[in-house]
Amino acid sequence: MKGDRTALPASVQQSRLAATETKQSELSDCHLLSGKALMTQRSPVAFWTLWVIVALAAPLLLAVTAHAQDATDERRCTGQWRATNKERIASCTALIDSGRYQPANLAILHQDRGMALRAKGDLADALEDFTAAVTLNPSYARAFAERGSVHLAQHDLDTAIADLDAAIKLNGTDAGAFMTRGNAFDEKADFDRAIADYNEAIRLAPNYAAAYFNRGLAFRRKGDFDHAIADYDQAIRLDPKNAAAPNNRGIVWFQKGDLDRAIADYNQAIRLDADFAAAYNNRGDAWRAKGDTARALADFDRAIKLSPQFALAYDNRGLVFYQNRDYDRAIADFDTAIRFDPTNVEAYVNRGNAHDDKGDRNAAIADYTEAIRLDAKNARIYYDRGIALRRDGNLDRAIADLTEAIRLNPQHAGAYNERGYAYFQKRDYDRAIADYGSAIKLNPKFVVAYDNRGNAFDDKGDPDHAIADYSEALRIDPSYAVALYNRGIAWRRKGDLDRAIADYDQAIKFNPTAAAYNNRGSAWQAKGENERAIADLDQAIRLDPRSAEAYINRGNAKRERLDLAGAITDYTRAAELSPTAALAFYNRAWAHYLAGDNVEALADADRAIALNGHSASAFSTRGLIRERLANAAGAIADFRKALEIDPSFQQPAEGLQRLKAAAPASR
Repeated sequence: MKGDRTALPASVQQSRLAATETKQSELSDCHLLSGKALMTQRSPVAFWTLWVIVALAAPLLLAVTAHAQDATDERRCTGQWRATNKERIASCTALIDSGRYQPANLAILHQDRGMALRAKGDLADALEDFTAAVTLNPSYARAFAERGSVHLAQHDLDTAIADLDAAIKLNGTDAGAFMTRGNAFDEKADFDRAIADYNEAIRLAPNYAAAYFNRGLAFRRKGDFDHAIADYDQAIRLDPKNAAAPNNRGIVWFQKGDLDRAIADYNQAIRLDADFAAAYNNRGDAWRAKGDTARALADFDRAIKLSPQFALAYDNRGLVFYQNRDYDRAIADFDTAIRFDPTNVEAYVNRGNAHDDKGDRNAAIADYTEAIRLDAKNARIYYDRGIALRRDGNLDRAIADLTEAIRLNPQHAGAYNERGYAYFQKRDYDRAIADYGSAIKLNPKFVVAYDNRGNAFDDKGDPDHAIADYSEALRIDPSYAVALYNRGIAWRRKGDLDRAIADYDQAIKFNPTAAAYNNRGSAWQAKGENERAIADLDQAIRLDPRSAEAYINRGNAKRERLDLAGAITDYTRAAELSPTAALAFYNRAWAHYLAGDNVEALADADRAIALNGHSASAFSTRGLIRERLANAAGAIADFRKALEIDPSFQQPAEGLQRLKAAAPASR
C-alpha cells in the first residue's frame, strides 16, 4: 500500500504540501489489497460407486472360475483391495484388454481406470476412459459426472456443465453431481446457480459437510458474508476435524473487519493441522492488518518453511517489508513470488510499488506494464502506473493511464483525484478542479480531494473557494494537518496573518513538520516579530537541515534585525543547498547592498536574474545597485524592465524619477 503526498515547489514566503490518495489495490479473491489469504480449495467431488463393478462382475467371476487372475485384477481395479494407482491401472487394463466383458461392465472398468488415472494426475488419459465409458453405456450417469469433473479440473467449464447436466438428467438423486456442477458455476462466477446446486446437494444429503463448505465459499464470493459464516458453522459442526472450514471462516471474518475472530479461526485451523501453511499465511495477513508486523513476519516465515514454493506467502511477507520501508527485502520477496508464479499480477504490482517508492521509476513502470499485460482490464494497475508516471514527470502519459482507469472503473474516486493532481501540475487548474469535484461526488468524505481542490483554487487566485474546501476537509477530519497547513497559506495570501498563524499552530500540534514551522516563521516575520520568526525557523532547520527555504526565511528575519552577516551566512547556505534557488541570490544581493558591498551585491543580482528573468524585484534591486555604482544607464534599463514585469511596482518607478531628476543637475 502506498501514500503519495508530494511537496510542491515553494516560494520564499511559504511552502505547500499537496496530498494525493493512498495507493490502493483491489481485494483479491482472498484477503486484501495487494496481500492475499489462501482460500482452501473447495472439497473435491466424492469418488464413489466402486462397488458397482463388483456387483456386476460377480456373476462373471462365478461363470469363469478358471481365470483366478481376473478375480485378483477385479478386486484391485474396483478398489476392494488396497493397491497403488499404478497397480489399479494395470489391473483395469488387463481386464479391459481381456475381451471377456459385455459393454455395460466394460464401461465400468473404463470408469474405474479413469478414476485411477485422474488420481495419478493423468487427466488426458482419464478423460479418454470416461469418454469410452459413456460411449459404451450412454446411460451411465456416474461416468458423465466423472468426465465433467475432469473438464472442471481443466477449466473447460461449459463442457463440464454439459456433462454434469447429462449426469443429473440420468440420475437426479446424485448429490455429488449437483455439487460438482455448483463448483463449475462458482468458477464461472455465476454464484446464484452455484448456490442453487449446493442447495440441492444439501437437500439430497443433509449431512454433506463439503456442500455447506462450498456454498459458504460461493456466498463469500458473492459478498453475502453472514450466510457464508452460517454455512461454515454448519460445515464445522458436521466435520469438526476439517481444518479448512475454520480457515475459510476466518477469511470471512477478516473481510468483515473482525480481525480478532479471524485470528481465532486461523488458530483453530492450526490446532487441527499444525502444518497448514495457508492458515499461517492468512493469520500473518491478519496480524499485518492489525499493525503487528513482528507476528505477521513470524507467521509468513512459518508458512514459507512449511511450503518453500508458497508464492503467496512470499508476496505477503514482502508487503510487511514494504510497510516497514525495507524496500530491498520487499523486492527480494516479490522476486521470489514471481519466480514461483510468473502470472501473479499482485506480485508485479507490489514490486512496482516498492520500486516506485524507492525511486526507481523505470523498474516500477516495467512491473506495472507486465501486470497490465497479464490483466489488461484491471483499473487499479493503470492507476498505479499513472502515479509512477506522474512522479516521473510524464504528465501526459500519467493522464492517459488515469483516464483508462476511470474508463474501466467509473466509480474510482482515487483515479479522478490523481488525474486532477496531474492537471494541477500542468497548471490546468480548471480541469484539475473538475476532476477533484468528480472525486468528491463519488466520495463526499474524500478529505484529500477537498484539500487538493483547495490547492487548485488557491493557485488559480481564488483563496475564498480554497478556504471553503480546506474548511470542509477539516469538518470531515479536524486533525487533518495538511488542510490546516494549506488553509494557513490561503489566509496568508489574503493578508490575514493572525488566522494563518492560528492554522499553522494547529498543524504543528497534529504534525510538527519543518514546512509548518517554516511557514509560521515566515508569517511571524511578516508581522515584524522577528524573534518568534527566528525561533520557528531554527526549529524548521533542526527538523530539516537541508531546507533551503528555511535558511532563506531565517536570513530575511536576521536581515530585518540588521544582522546582515548572519543573514548573508543563511543565504549562502541556502544557495549551497539549492544552487538554482534564485531567491537565495536575490536576498543575498539585498543584504550585500545594505552592507555596502556593492560588487558582491551586483554579482548576486546578476545570478538571480539569470535564474529567474521574470522577477521584477530582482531587476529593481539590481537597478538600485547600479544606481549606487553610478551606472545610470544600466539602472534605468533595470528599473524599466521591472516596471514592464510589474507596472504597479513603486520602487523602480521612484528610481526612474530620481535618475530623471538628477540628469539636468548633472548636465
